[in-house]
Amino acid sequence: MKDHSYLGSGKLFIREYGAAAPFVEVGNVSALTFSPQTNTITLADHTQPGGGERNRVDRLTGVEVAYTFHDFAPSNFATALRGTVQNVVSGNVVDEPAVAYKAGFLPLKRIAISITSVKAGTEALQEGVDYIFQDGGLYIPADSGAPDVEGGVPNISVSYASPATAVVQALVNSSKQYELLFHGLNEAQSGKPVRVRAHKVSGGVMAQLGLIGDEYGAGEVTGALLSDTSKGAGLSKYFSVEQEVVA
Repeated sequence: MKDHSYLGSGKLFIREYGAAAPFVEVGNVSALTFSPQTNTITLADHTQPGGGERNRVDRLTGVEVAYTFHDFAPSNFATALRGTVQNVVSGNVVDEPAVAYKAGFLPLKRIAISITSVKAGTEALQEGVDYIFQDGGLYIPADSGAPDVEGGVPNISVSYASPATAVVQALVNSSKQYELLFHGLNEAQSGKPVRVRAHKVSGGVMAQLGLIGDEYGAGEVTGALLSDTSKGAGLSKYFSVEQEVVA
């Protein structure tokens, strides 16, 4: 028999099921698995004193899919976290009202890359004395000359420059369905192409979002392949595998 060993690498693409839109590459994916699930029904053999199985049927109950991505792109977050993406252009924010508590950090509405001015009313506050620019926001020293906060009302105004950003609002959408396309190369067969297409996938949610760690970040997503009833007789309603014939 010919050697059909497999060692795979490749690219994963995704798009919303039924959408008139192109497939979008997920990026660097380190794992992609399809796992058929079965419900086993057995008939015990009562004709023998030792027992055993007289018959057995394994019924397909579903197909689980899982993939792990390493490109923390906004589009991947939106898919894996049922979110939306808003692209915000760079620009200058002028006199943003802010509540500055002393001996605490003040995050601004956007990430700041430089501070133009900080004012209490019309009076300019002094950098390094009344405020410290750090981590895209302001730290207000305990002895700052900024006025005390009363009733949570803004007590300063901040002008600053902000970079272009992509803002993901997580967990704001209901579950969606997708198509998955894997275009791979079988390194065990001199890089012969392999293509797998999953027709209808129930989008899962990222298992965890690790923001601090000693290893590169990974997004683990699980979902399920659904039956695509639009596929005709003789065609899989779940997925197909296409590969170049080994000579």
